[in-house]
Amino acid sequence: MSEGPVRDKIDRILFFGGFDRGYPRNSILRKGLKRSGVEVSECLAGSKRKIITRYPVLTSRYFRIKNKGGVILVPDFRHKDVPLAWILSRLTAKKLVFDPLVSRYETRVLDRGDTDQGSLDSWHNRNIDRVSMRMADLVLADTEAHRRFYSEEFGIDKRKIRTLYIGFDDEEFRSIDLYPVTDRFRILFYGSYLPLHGVDVIVRAAKLLVKSPVSFTLIGSGQTYSVARELARDIPAETLVFREKVSSGKLGGLIAEHHLVLGIFGTTTKVDMVIPNKVFQGMATGRAVITADTPAIGELFTGGTDIFLVPKGDPEKLAESIELLRKNETLRGDIARKGSDLVRSGFNPRQVAMRFLALAADAGIL
Repeated sequence: MSEGPVRDKIDRILFFGGFDRGYPRNSILRKGLKRSGVEVSECLAGSKRKIITRYPVLTSRYFRIKNKGGVILVPDFRHKDVPLAWILSRLTAKKLVFDPLVSRYETRVLDRGDTDQGSLDSWHNRNIDRVSMRMADLVLADTEAHRRFYSEEFGIDKRKIRTLYIGFDDEEFRSIDLYPVTDRFRILFYGSYLPLHGVDVIVRAAKLLVKSPVSFTLIGSGQTYSVARELARDIPAETLVFREKVSSGKLGGLIAEHHLVLGIFGTTTKVDMVIPNKVFQGMATGRAVITADTPAIGELFTGGTDIFLVPKGDPEKLAESIELLRKNETLRGDIARKGSDLVRSGFNPRQVAMRFLALAADAGIL
């Protein structure tokens, strides 16, 4: 679909809820929409507010916005804001788009294991997913694997779920060909230590490489952090170091200080359905990426061509792959270049936004 007809039908989108402006998913989409000539406005209330105070604030701010446009978009993680957005959309004749990014049930029950399947809390999270997705006129999924999961798990009509891949921020993650000058091969992981990340697999791989001139940098903290630290207790500092979370504006430069970027390696259900931000970001910065071989990754990338893939939960294969890419600079460089070309040409903010506008038009909401 060409740009002209899409832009004739929509000139403004209202982002609604207690979302985080800086989170990559909605930040990339908002930036891309603006570049595509679509005005973006916000009806925002702090995510730490409880519903009892957040709903009145959002309602008041909504009715004070003079030009709301024809579409309300509830961004990532804001499932509980969808019911209010639905009421307001019906009162003011707007279309409602929900971009959950994740399923609460999938994340809290199947991945993190916060509660048992079949428990009341498990039912509660499934119900929040089901209700919020059914209320929307259009639901965005970040992969085709997630699209199938949403439809099959929550009974959502697959025709109103469309896939919009995450992409990357091209102002923060710039392609850098120069590698760090160092006597060690530098490997980077960053994340929130969710089970799907498989940080234990990374640490076990590091243990296997203590005699190799490699250096792992693990950034962040979270659920599995203490387990990772315990596993790494006997690994020398020159092989593996833990660092605190780095602000998003510094990630691009940090990636450029390393030779290789690690994706995810866990074995939970969620691993098969996501393409992590770090995959797009590492590629966009011109670095080869290693991650688990999953159906979601296979939707966009080809192992050995633009990405390097290993079996889930396999530290031995991860260690072997790291050694191969350390020793074979030509292979690593080819993968890095092809990965960078792929994401920079097809998944920058403007491309993400134009794809959103096209699929929204195709879904009949514009």
